[in-house]
Amino acid sequence: MSTLHISVNGTEHNIASGTTLAQLIAHLQSTAGQADDPAAVATAVNEVFIPRPKRGDTVLSEGDQVFTFSPITGG
Repeated sequence: MSTLHISVNGTEHNIASGTTLAQLIAHLQSTAGQADDPAAVATAVNEVFIPRPKRGDTVLSEGDQVFTFSPITGG
């Protein structure tokens, strides 16, 4: 399996080819000692917002720039 180089919030990461955004978020939360809670973060890949239901379908590619941030709520 090949390795891809991506950026997460400006920090370089190596991930396995075929990794989805959902898998990456779960891995990041696990390594940070956080509960697996997809609702805890909002995500963008290459400056395009990725809604939570689409993360499992979003396969990351070489050089992708992933950003995580607190979701905005309100009315």
